[in-house]
Amino acid sequence: MRLRRSPAALALLAALLSCRTVPAPPPARPTPVPTPTPDVVSVAPPKVHDDLPRETLVAALDREIEGAATRLGSAACPSGDVESALVGLRQAAVEPDADLPAYLAENFTFTRSTGRAGGTLFTGYYEPILSGRRQREGAFIYPLYERPDDLVEIRLGDFDADWADMTIFGRVSRGKLAPYHSRRAIDGEGVLDGRALEIAWLDDPVSRYFLHVQGSGILELEDGSRMRVGYGGSNGRPYTSIGRSLLEDGSLVPGQATAPAIQAYLRTHPERRDEVMFRNERYIFFHEVADGPVGRLGVRLTDGRSVAIDASLYPLGSLAYIETEAPLVDSTGKALGQQPIRRLVLAQDTGAAITGPGRVDVFFGSGERAGLEAGAMSARGELYFLTPRSCRRLGSNR
Repeated sequence: MRLRRSPAALALLAALLSCRTVPAPPPARPTPVPTPTPDVVSVAPPKVHDDLPRETLVAALDREIEGAATRLGSAACPSGDVESALVGLRQAAVEPDADLPAYLAENFTFTRSTGRAGGTLFTGYYEPILSGRRQREGAFIYPLYERPDDLVEIRLGDFDADWADMTIFGRVSRGKLAPYHSRRAIDGEGVLDGRALEIAWLDDPVSRYFLHVQGSGILELEDGSRMRVGYGGSNGRPYTSIGRSLLEDGSLVPGQATAPAIQAYLRTHPERRDEVMFRNERYIFFHEVADGPVGRLGVRLTDGRSVAIDASLYPLGSLAYIETEAPLVDSTGKALGQQPIRRLVLAQDTGAAITGPGRVDVFFGSGERAGLEAGAMSARGELYFLTPRSCRRLGSNR
């Protein structure tokens, strides 16, 4: 993004930079240093394999075509071309004898992400299932808040075309825009208390924090019914990885900063729990949803087929092929080994920690098992984007 160097522009940037917003964050992971190579380079089609049933690919394609066709594409590849290509792929995928690798090579061009040292970094995220209540009672004293009405969203492109890709959140204080309340102010100081913003209550602050990290979840209520909550916005504050923070202060050792290990540490060190969680100033607001989980593209995510990427680099809705490894874990989350992942995926989501080229978060599904697998996922691999042959290759318009 190019910025003007006028005094007014620089002053505005200095005042507002801390309020920049990015999507709901997935679990924290170590981030490799980007390399100076291009985002993507044209390559010959790799030997495509797919380790998931074809019906899951068809389901993911159906959800994208039906729910987001008009939101697909980029300057290099209009939405109509993308939709036609995905419809054609869907038709091929439902044919049990169709040679999908040959179909892909004939109808798509392949580009490989080269933006990180050591290959693309793959992590995982999931939809947790937690106990909850609609009203505060007993041990259920930790609220989930809906988006406050004093949370102001400003699209800077409305004021200056140079900042068209930047949105900030804040609040008006004494006639001036200020950063919105931090996690410490909200959960530690109770600045939102008494405003009737609570939509549900949880019985564990650590579970609540990791629900914020995932951005959506299912609450099992006392009467046996379920309430699904989805991402409703953030306070726009910077996202900080508490796993990385615990590594840096020596609380965890390298290789231990998985989501299950971080949760276990916080629960066994209650005297440090809040202080550690407050290090991440970003706060997530929720709303009740009828179906889900729904990604940033606006369609329901498909287990193993939906991934989160940096939408400032790669168009949402892009078809991709990934090669990496996923963890094999036991019922406690202990790693037992690795298994290969080779599959087609759709870029249907984003995340605060998913930034820069060569960064992918794989959606593992809902529930405890998905959480154990997603929490242990951290592996390098290969990321290929597939562009319809009727379009210019991905990245050619950058």
